[in-house]
Amino acid sequence: MKFNTIIFIALVTISFCLFTRVVSAQPQLWEIYSNSNQSFINVTVDKYESDSLYIKSTGQIFILHQDSIKYLLKRRESNFGLGFLFGAIAGGVLGAASSSGSDGFFSGIGGGLSIALGALVGGVLGGVVGLASGADEKYKLEKLNTEDERLLLKKLFH
Repeated sequence: MKFNTIIFIALVTISFCLFTRVVSAQPQLWEIYSNSNQSFINVTVDKYESDSLYIKSTGQIFILHQDSIKYLLKRRESNFGLGFLFGAIAGGVLGAASSSGSDGFFSGIGGGLSIALGALVGGVLGGVVGLASGADEKYKLEKLNTEDERLLLKKLFH
């Protein structure tokens, strides 16, 4: 498969993964760990105010002072399945298009095999892109000074 075709599949898949993230906007889930090893799993952040983080879990609000937070983990869902599916479709279409005609890249191997090869390459690329777009983000506060903690939390939650 030509390098330009692979780049095209990757760019289309990245665009699709970003589009699905925007369309399926749900409350952002976090995991928050305190310096005393207490964990708050699958919580939403209500607000950051007066050096404290207000988090919601099962309808209850908890207030954590910024100095008591060890680290935060921003949870993201993997888009492997969607990326694989979209990449396979795009790759199959491009494989079919490149096999048609006498000067196509796959013209010598036949239409069915070129579609399958394009779908396989596109699916793998799309799956990798989808998986990467769903990586969790970790923010360590324990080694920051008070002002840097404040700036980070303000940046994340304002």
